[in-house]
Amino acid sequence: MNIHAQKNPPSLLPILGAWVPLALMWMMMAVEQPGIAAVVARMSQAKLQLAAFGTTFSIALFVEGPIVQMLAASTAVANNRENYQRLMALMHLLGLSATAIHGFLCIPSIYTPFAQELLGLPIALLEPSRKALLAMLPWTISIGYRRLWQGLLIRGGQTKVIPITMLARLLATFAVLFWGFHDGRLEGAILGGLSLSAGVIAGALTAYFYAKPIIQSLPKANETTSPPMAWSAMVAFYIPLALTNFLNLGVRPIMQMGLARGFMPIESLALWPVQMGYIFLFTAFSLSSQEVVIAKLNDASDQKVLVRFSSYLALGLTLLYGLIAATPLWRLWFGHVSGLDSQLLEMAQTPLLFAIPLIPASAFISLLRGALVRQKRTKDVTWGVAVNVTVLLLLLFGGVSIIQTPAVNTMAAAFTLAALAELTFLFLRHPLMKMPHENVSK
Repeated sequence: MNIHAQKNPPSLLPILGAWVPLALMWMMMAVEQPGIAAVVARMSQAKLQLAAFGTTFSIALFVEGPIVQMLAASTAVANNRENYQRLMALMHLLGLSATAIHGFLCIPSIYTPFAQELLGLPIALLEPSRKALLAMLPWTISIGYRRLWQGLLIRGGQTKVIPITMLARLLATFAVLFWGFHDGRLEGAILGGLSLSAGVIAGALTAYFYAKPIIQSLPKANETTSPPMAWSAMVAFYIPLALTNFLNLGVRPIMQMGLARGFMPIESLALWPVQMGYIFLFTAFSLSSQEVVIAKLNDASDQKVLVRFSSYLALGLTLLYGLIAATPLWRLWFGHVSGLDSQLLEMAQTPLLFAIPLIPASAFISLLRGALVRQKRTKDVTWGVAVNVTVLLLLLFGGVSIIQTPAVNTMAAAFTLAALAELTFLFLRHPLMKMPHENVSK
């Protein structure tokens, strides 16, 4: 049954039914980062390797930026064979281009000035992070195909199988981690990159296996009921989404620059990816709601239940996160699960507390972004992220230059305030409140 086919306004139950499998998918991705960090933290030169892996991961996220929104795009527009084929052609172009850029950055003579002079990385991080980046070469293109096919699964009402694609990814990731940890020959950062590559390849292959019947059953475009998107319309729809993630993920290496230039740089570079991995465990539940909004938001009657769902989600996640961050429970995670040493452990709570407002903000940002994509107002999504990035960079670089606190604290505060700025912008655009009677699927 197609997830868009609804005769009655949705209640919370079908919203939950669509959201839970997607939440599990994001939760599995969220577990991956802390899991890798926990393994690297227990290997030799843990602080150095954590910092190198965090840098590598930020660069890889920057490179993959243009293809991440294939999930939202496929969910929104892949309703016939022609649209799917055009979206796939766009994916080929973007994926191969991004992989070429990734490979180019791995060349020592290119990477050294890029990382040392542009990012400002300490010399000790250069070679470990470059080798880890090379190990992640299949990362971008594999993620692009996987997300495109997962979007087809969401559109086709097959959300229940999506966690299986992520389970395949996790099994491959942790199998490589287990082997590398016990083999002992690989550096921690390289092992982290290699395990991520194995995971995304496994996830892409599994997603294609489940999406293949849907691909084969896609109807031909019908000029009356299901017209194909013109190439110009397809590009105009997707480019703002690509720019959104290019800005959102492209800022990660620049964030590394801020950390490297702040107080206690090595410690901050080592701690921030662990902090981000933990925060992502909570924001992942919100990120998964964006595709539900895209799929379920048809008219004004739908918006009420989606707003109510997002409000419950924001409240529950904030209470749980705040309870852990404000009590000794956080030590259990960062000390026993993440395996941080005593110095990093003592630095871990303050950034967590600064990030508390980020948790509810993420839920409402996903709601508003999903509504804008559903209305094909993708330019507004891009502007929202541009506001986020601008505020983040101003606060981060301004903060590390005048405040003598560990740079990771400044980063957490800037990250949170930037998200609140984006939420304010999207709220002022009010996409949900502008459709009292219209059907947005038209």
